[in-house]
Amino acid sequence: MAFFINNKEFLNQEEFSKFGRGCATKIPTPIEIMRVDEQINANKSRRQLFSKLTIEVRFHHITFGARGLITKTQRRQQIELLNKAYAGANLTFVYSESQVKFIDNENWYNMGHGSANERQAKIALGADPHKYLNFYTGGLVSGLLGWARFPFDLAGDPDIDGVVMLDESLPGGSAAPYNLGMTAVHEVGHWLGLYHTFQGGCDGIGDHVLDTPAHSGANYGKPETNKPHNVCKIGDYAPIHNYMNYVDDDWMHELTLSQETRIKEQIMMYRTGLLNTASV
Repeated sequence: MAFFINNKEFLNQEEFSKFGRGCATKIPTPIEIMRVDEQINANKSRRQLFSKLTIEVRFHHITFGARGLITKTQRRQQIELLNKAYAGANLTFVYSESQVKFIDNENWYNMGHGSANERQAKIALGADPHKYLNFYTGGLVSGLLGWARFPFDLAGDPDIDGVVMLDESLPGGSAAPYNLGMTAVHEVGHWLGLYHTFQGGCDGIGDHVLDTPAHSGANYGKPETNKPHNVCKIGDYAPIHNYMNYVDDDWMHELTLSQETRIKEQIMMYRTGLLNTASV
C-alpha cells in the first residue's frame, strides 16, 4: 500500500523508513564520531557532569499564509513530551509565550536541509544558539519530517544550530503516524549528541552507546515486542521503543542510561553555554 507523507508518496512505510523516516540530520562520519569521543574523554577529568539543567526553547514558526500556524496547546504539549523523554538525563525544557515568533515567508516555509533558505531563516530569526534551543517549524521540502544540528558542529557554524520540524509533526498535526511530537524528541536527541541506534549497521562504528544493541538497520512501524528483529548478535533484542530508532511515534518511549550519560557528556563538551541554569 502506498504511503503518503508531507506531499510525497512512497511505495510503503518500509521504503519511507529506508529513505530516512524524514530525518534529514546528517550522518556523522567515523572520523567525526571518533574525534567526539576523544574530546569527551579528554574533558572528563576536568569537568564533572551536571545533576540538573534547564534548557530554554525558542519557538520560531515559519508560515505560508494560514499554513503552519502552530497553537499554544501544541507548544505546551511538545514541551511536556521533551520533559518526559529527557527526565532521566535531568533536563527540563521551558519556553516563554512572549518569545514565540510567527514569520510569514513562503521560501523559508519550504526550506530544505542545508539550503540557502535554511541559513537565511536561521540568521534572521535565531536566538543565541549557545544559550537556547532554537526550534523552527515549517512545511519543509516534501517527504521530510525534520532535522537537527549536532553539538560538535556548533562552534564551527553557530548560525544554523537548532532543530527544524515539519509543522504537521507536532502534537495534533496531520502527519500520522508521525504526529504525536516524537519526531521532535528524536531530533532534539541529535541536537543533544545522540546518533541513531542503528548507526553503521552491523559492520560500522555504531552509536557508541553500550546499552543499545547493534542492529543492521532501522526499525519502522510497530515491531512486535520481545522479538530479535534485525539485531547483529544472537541473544540481543533491537531497541524498538528507543527515541533514536525510526518506529512510529506511539512506539517510541525510552532512552537508555548510557544515552542519558552521553547527552550530559556532549553538553559539558560542546554546549557549555546552556550551563547557566545547571546544578552541579
